[in-house]
Amino acid sequence: MARLLFWMLFAVLIYAVVKNRSAAGRVGRSAKPPEAMVSCAACGLNVPQSEAVGHDGRWYCSKEHLERTRAAH
Repeated sequence: MARLLFWMLFAVLIYAVVKNRSAAGRVGRSAKPPEAMVSCAACGLNVPQSEAVGHDGRWYCSKEHLERTRAAH
């Protein structure tokens, strides 16, 4: 009886280890690669470059900040 209990616990342990490793591998593959962050020239807020508005080599967090900076000059 003790042998049967030992092998059952061993099988559960192996199953848990395999499941944990396969779940960790899936998360790593589906995660997005890191994206460059840029700082808004008007307010200093850091935003992902794909969401920022670029103009004349400067980055802005929104069109409003770009327009506000243009109006000031």
